[in-house]
Amino acid sequence: MTFPLIHVPVLGDGMTIALNAVLHVLISHGVAIGMTILIVLFQNLAATGHGRFWGETARALLKPVVVITTSVGAVTGVGIWFITGILAPEGIGSLIHLFFWPWFIEWWAFTTEVVFLLIYYFLWDRLAERRPRLLMAVGWGYVAVALSSAVLISGILGFMLTPDGWPQGGTFTQAYFNPTFVPQFMLRIFAGIALGALLILGWTGWRFRGSADERGRVFRATGLVMLAAMAGTALFAWIYFSRIPGTYLTHWKFSVATSVWSQTPNLLPVLNGAAVACLALAAVAGLLKRRGAAMILFLPALILSVGLVAEFERVREFVRGPYLLPGYMYANQSRMVRHEASKAEDRPLLATLDWVNETTDKAPAARAGRALFDANCGVCHTIGGINDITVRLRGRTLESVNAMTAITESMVPFMTPFNGSEEERLTMSTYLYSMANKDTLPRPQLQGEVK
Repeated sequence: MTFPLIHVPVLGDGMTIALNAVLHVLISHGVAIGMTILIVLFQNLAATGHGRFWGETARALLKPVVVITTSVGAVTGVGIWFITGILAPEGIGSLIHLFFWPWFIEWWAFTTEVVFLLIYYFLWDRLAERRPRLLMAVGWGYVAVALSSAVLISGILGFMLTPDGWPQGGTFTQAYFNPTFVPQFMLRIFAGIALGALLILGWTGWRFRGSADERGRVFRATGLVMLAAMAGTALFAWIYFSRIPGTYLTHWKFSVATSVWSQTPNLLPVLNGAAVACLALAAVAGLLKRRGAAMILFLPALILSVGLVAEFERVREFVRGPYLLPGYMYANQSRMVRHEASKAEDRPLLATLDWVNETTDKAPAARAGRALFDANCGVCHTIGGINDITVRLRGRTLESVNAMTAITESMVPFMTPFNGSEEERLTMSTYLYSMANKDTLPRPQLQGEVK
């Protein structure tokens, strides 16, 4: 191990990454792609003589798109790689090593995307009347760059779930053009357009300043686009999930509803069906120019669509089971080949941990136990926060805790196997036992004093 192990206390690594990632996906897909495509379409309608109000509508929508995309969207986009780079340096290092050029080109695409958007916004008033077709070209240029950025990143995201033959073949082509690359890209684009249309639908109901006829025409166009995008989303979601190995799909209910709620098998399908129905009704309300219905349905549809995005990202991350990269690396950044060799030789792990925090525990055995917990379990569990390991182990004997750490991967299919020697496993088990039962007697069986 050459990188320091850093875990987020209380909130946990997974929740920290998820909060940033879901917010970024909502903005990058719904606002930067979905809303902007409709804005460019509206400007095209104005430029081709279908009504001045289309241009005024597009201009009114463009300002919040620019502000949100270049502020929160840009910060959360950089934040994803910053956070995951700190929390999973081995995993990110492997991805950069394999996908250096797509990653490099994607950064240029992102920069070009921002430049196009700023040109589109700041030259609007100058070009809209005198050179509308040049403005159209700038708008479509932005859309093309935004879509190319999504293409570049979709290959990397798909690889993290379905590396296909890459662990055996090891070629770039096998990694990048993996089975879920295309359906995931199409799914994200259609979902982004549907979300963007929903946001414009709500704006049209609450903020549109034109005549009733003009409002109705914007409603009808937006509702039609939203329905078509939802159909595309459903199609590519089906293709996407059909290409995920069946053994992974068994995890999806646990990933979203936890082990407690997953025992109610119909809960998630019913909730997802209700969410899709609400979104469809909002789109139909727009198509039929029903302003009141669209306004009433907008807020619940928006909340439910946020839930669907969060569910998709959660499932995509969690169904990988114990793997960060299936067939190559476990979620705790232990490479599978290295893990198997260490296990066969009963090789200690502590000797490879160069960055142990010596301020957390005074007793050497407790310090070693905490370091082994951080290296093996800290990616998913916390001590005292979300998914608290002490709550799960409270009341158990040391023998049972030690037995559980020996069979984590077979006990729960999405847990990683212990990495380290048998002696170290007992050290970690003793530490966890002491932390789970520190308010009860007898005292933990560590050699030193435990806080």
